[in-house]
Amino acid sequence: MEAAGARCSSFDGDRGPAAVSGALRARFAGAAIGVLLLIGTAAAQDVTEPALKAAFIYNFAKFTEWPEALPTAQPWELCVLGDPAVGEALTRVVKGRELAGHALRVSPLTPGEPRRVCHVLYLSGVTARQAAQVVDGLRDQPVLTISDISGFTELGGIAQCYFDQGQLRFSVHRASAARARLQISSRLLLLARLE
Repeated sequence: MEAAGARCSSFDGDRGPAAVSGALRARFAGAAIGVLLLIGTAAAQDVTEPALKAAFIYNFAKFTEWPEALPTAQPWELCVLGDPAVGEALTRVVKGRELAGHALRVSPLTPGEPRRVCHVLYLSGVTARQAAQVVDGLRDQPVLTISDISGFTELGGIAQCYFDQGQLRFSVHRASAARARLQISSRLLLLARLE
Protein backbone atom coordinates (compact mmCIF):
# COMPACT_ATOMS: atom_id res chain seq x y z
CA MET A 1 0.00 0.00 0.00
CA GLU A 2 2.80 2.42 0.85
CA ALA A 3 4.62 1.55 -2.36
CA ALA A 4 1.64 2.69 -4.41
CA GLY A 5 1.52 5.92 -2.44
CA ALA A 6 5.22 6.42 -2.95
CA ARG A 7 4.82 6.01 -6.70
CA CYS A 8 2.06 8.59 -6.76
CA SER A 9 4.13 11.00 -4.69
CA SER A 10 7.16 10.65 -6.89
CA PHE A 11 4.95 10.99 -9.99
CA ASP A 12 3.49 14.29 -8.88
CA GLY A 13 6.32 15.92 -6.97
CA ASP A 14 5.72 16.54 -3.28
CA ARG A 15 1.91 16.17 -3.33
CA GLY A 16 0.45 13.03 -1.80
CA PRO A 17 -1.95 10.50 -3.41
CA ALA A 18 -5.05 12.40 -2.24
CA ALA A 19 -3.85 15.59 -3.93
CA VAL A 20 -3.14 13.72 -7.17
CA SER A 21 -6.51 12.03 -7.04
CA GLY A 22 -8.31 15.34 -6.37
CA ALA A 23 -6.44 17.13 -9.15
CA LEU A 24 -7.25 14.37 -11.64
CA ARG A 25 -10.90 14.35 -10.58
CA ALA A 26 -11.12 18.12 -11.03
CA ARG A 27 -9.56 17.94 -14.53
CA PHE A 28 -11.81 15.06 -15.51
CA ALA A 29 -14.93 16.80 -14.18
CA GLY A 30 -14.04 19.98 -16.07
CA ALA A 31 -13.51 18.05 -19.29
CA ALA A 32 -16.74 16.08 -18.82
CA ILE A 33 -18.78 19.25 -18.22
CA GLY A 34 -17.26 20.83 -21.33
CA VAL A 35 -18.19 17.83 -23.47
CA LEU A 36 -21.73 17.76 -22.06
CA LEU A 37 -22.19 21.46 -22.79
CA LEU A 38 -21.02 21.00 -26.37
CA ILE A 39 -23.32 17.99 -26.86
CA GLY A 40 -26.24 19.78 -25.19
CA THR A 41 -25.78 22.86 -27.36
CA ALA A 42 -25.58 20.80 -30.54
CA ALA A 43 -28.55 18.68 -29.54
CA ALA A 44 -30.69 21.70 -28.63
CA GLN A 45 -30.00 23.25 -32.02
CA ASP A 46 -30.95 20.04 -33.84
CA VAL A 47 -34.25 19.34 -32.05
CA THR A 48 -37.25 19.70 -34.29
CA GLU A 49 -40.94 19.61 -33.45
CA PRO A 50 -41.37 16.12 -34.94
CA ALA A 51 -38.35 14.89 -32.93
CA LEU A 52 -39.83 16.30 -29.70
CA LYS A 53 -43.19 14.68 -30.40
CA ALA A 54 -41.52 11.36 -31.27
CA ALA A 55 -39.57 11.38 -28.00
CA PHE A 56 -42.79 12.22 -26.16
CA ILE A 57 -44.64 9.30 -27.79
CA TYR A 58 -41.85 6.85 -26.97
CA ASN A 59 -41.57 8.01 -23.35
CA PHE A 60 -45.33 7.97 -22.88
CA ALA A 61 -45.42 4.37 -24.06
CA LYS A 62 -42.51 3.52 -21.79
CA PHE A 63 -44.45 4.79 -18.76
CA THR A 64 -47.71 3.00 -19.63
CA GLU A 65 -48.72 -0.49 -18.59
CA TRP A 66 -50.97 -2.59 -20.85
CA PRO A 67 -53.49 -5.09 -19.41
CA GLU A 68 -52.04 -8.12 -21.19
CA ALA A 69 -48.49 -9.16 -21.99
CA LEU A 70 -47.52 -9.49 -25.64
CA PRO A 71 -46.63 -12.89 -27.06
CA THR A 72 -42.86 -13.37 -27.02
CA ALA A 73 -42.03 -12.65 -30.67
CA GLN A 74 -44.60 -9.90 -31.23
CA PRO A 75 -43.29 -6.31 -31.48
CA TRP A 76 -44.97 -3.23 -30.03
CA GLU A 77 -46.79 -1.50 -32.88
CA LEU A 78 -46.47 2.29 -32.79
CA CYS A 79 -48.80 3.65 -35.47
CA VAL A 80 -48.71 7.19 -36.83
CA LEU A 81 -51.69 8.59 -38.71
CA GLY A 82 -51.41 11.78 -40.75
CA ASP A 83 -47.89 13.01 -39.87
CA PRO A 84 -45.06 11.39 -41.85
CA ALA A 85 -42.43 13.67 -40.23
CA VAL A 86 -43.34 12.41 -36.75
CA GLY A 87 -43.39 8.85 -38.09
CA GLU A 88 -39.85 9.22 -39.46
CA ALA A 89 -38.63 10.83 -36.24
CA LEU A 90 -40.27 8.09 -34.16
CA THR A 91 -38.54 5.45 -36.30
CA ARG A 92 -35.19 7.09 -35.43
CA VAL A 93 -36.09 7.35 -31.72
CA VAL A 94 -37.04 3.68 -31.32
CA LYS A 95 -34.26 2.23 -33.48
CA GLY A 96 -32.44 -0.42 -31.45
CA ARG A 97 -34.69 0.06 -28.41
CA GLU A 98 -37.08 -2.33 -26.75
CA LEU A 99 -40.14 -1.96 -24.59
CA ALA A 100 -40.66 -4.68 -21.97
CA GLY A 101 -38.30 -6.96 -23.91
CA HIS A 102 -40.08 -6.48 -27.25
CA ALA A 103 -38.90 -4.78 -30.42
CA LEU A 104 -40.64 -1.57 -31.45
CA ARG A 105 -42.06 -1.13 -34.94
CA VAL A 106 -43.38 2.14 -36.37
CA SER A 107 -46.19 1.85 -38.93
CA PRO A 108 -47.46 4.82 -40.92
CA LEU A 109 -51.22 4.88 -41.49
CA THR A 110 -53.40 6.87 -43.87
CA PRO A 111 -57.03 7.93 -43.25
CA GLY A 112 -59.49 5.31 -44.44
CA GLU A 113 -56.90 2.52 -44.36
CA PRO A 114 -58.12 -0.79 -42.95
CA ARG A 115 -57.47 -1.03 -39.22
CA ARG A 116 -54.23 -2.54 -38.01
CA VAL A 117 -53.24 -3.74 -34.61
CA CYS A 118 -51.70 -0.74 -32.87
CA HIS A 119 -50.58 -0.54 -29.26
CA VAL A 120 -49.89 3.18 -29.57
CA LEU A 121 -51.64 5.42 -32.10
CA TYR A 122 -50.50 8.98 -32.74
CA LEU A 123 -52.96 11.07 -34.80
CA SER A 124 -52.17 14.40 -36.44
CA GLY A 125 -53.02 16.21 -39.63
CA VAL A 126 -56.61 14.94 -39.59
CA THR A 127 -59.80 16.78 -38.71
CA ALA A 128 -61.30 16.58 -35.24
CA ARG A 129 -64.22 14.66 -36.76
CA GLN A 130 -61.85 12.06 -38.29
CA ALA A 131 -59.97 11.80 -34.98
CA ALA A 132 -63.25 11.27 -33.11
CA GLN A 133 -64.22 8.48 -35.52
CA VAL A 134 -60.86 6.74 -35.06
CA VAL A 135 -60.99 7.05 -31.27
CA ASP A 136 -64.61 5.84 -31.19
CA GLY A 137 -63.61 2.79 -33.27
CA LEU A 138 -60.98 1.94 -30.63
CA ARG A 139 -63.30 2.39 -27.65
CA ASP A 140 -62.54 -0.12 -24.88
CA GLN A 141 -59.45 -1.47 -26.69
CA PRO A 142 -56.02 -1.22 -25.02
CA VAL A 143 -54.62 1.34 -27.44
CA LEU A 144 -52.75 4.38 -26.18
CA THR A 145 -54.13 7.23 -28.30
CA ILE A 146 -52.07 10.42 -28.50
CA SER A 147 -52.56 13.53 -30.63
CA ASP A 148 -51.70 17.17 -31.04
CA ILE A 149 -55.23 17.95 -32.24
CA SER A 150 -56.88 20.62 -30.11
CA GLY A 151 -59.55 19.11 -27.86
CA PHE A 152 -58.36 15.53 -28.51
CA THR A 153 -58.93 14.36 -24.96
CA GLU A 154 -62.47 15.79 -25.09
CA LEU A 155 -63.05 13.55 -28.13
CA GLY A 156 -62.14 10.48 -26.06
CA GLY A 157 -58.39 10.38 -26.74
CA ILE A 158 -56.04 9.52 -23.90
CA ALA A 159 -53.26 12.09 -24.27
CA GLN A 160 -52.92 15.41 -26.05
CA CYS A 161 -49.57 17.13 -26.54
CA TYR A 162 -49.39 20.86 -27.14
CA PHE A 163 -46.91 23.72 -26.98
CA ASP A 164 -47.21 26.29 -24.21
CA GLN A 165 -44.69 29.14 -24.10
CA GLY A 166 -42.31 27.18 -26.32
CA GLN A 167 -42.42 24.00 -24.23
CA LEU A 168 -44.07 20.70 -25.09
CA ARG A 169 -46.79 19.97 -22.54
CA PHE A 170 -49.48 17.32 -22.36
CA SER A 171 -52.84 16.53 -20.87
CA VAL A 172 -54.21 13.11 -19.96
CA HIS A 173 -57.83 12.02 -19.86
CA ARG A 174 -57.79 9.47 -17.04
CA ALA A 175 -61.28 8.10 -17.76
CA SER A 176 -60.26 7.30 -21.35
CA ALA A 177 -57.10 5.55 -20.12
CA ALA A 178 -59.15 3.54 -17.61
CA ARG A 179 -61.68 2.59 -20.30
CA ALA A 180 -58.77 1.28 -22.43
CA ARG A 181 -57.46 -0.58 -19.34
CA LEU A 182 -54.13 1.25 -19.55
CA GLN A 183 -52.24 2.13 -16.39
CA ILE A 184 -50.26 5.34 -16.79
CA SER A 185 -47.37 5.80 -14.38
CA SER A 186 -48.03 8.18 -11.51
CA ARG A 187 -44.64 9.78 -12.28
CA LEU A 188 -45.92 10.71 -15.73
CA LEU A 189 -49.28 11.90 -14.38
CA LEU A 190 -47.49 14.33 -12.03
CA LEU A 191 -46.26 16.17 -15.13
CA ALA A 192 -49.61 16.18 -16.93
CA ARG A 193 -52.65 18.41 -16.91
CA LEU A 194 -55.31 15.93 -15.84
CA GLU A 195 -58.81 15.90 -17.29
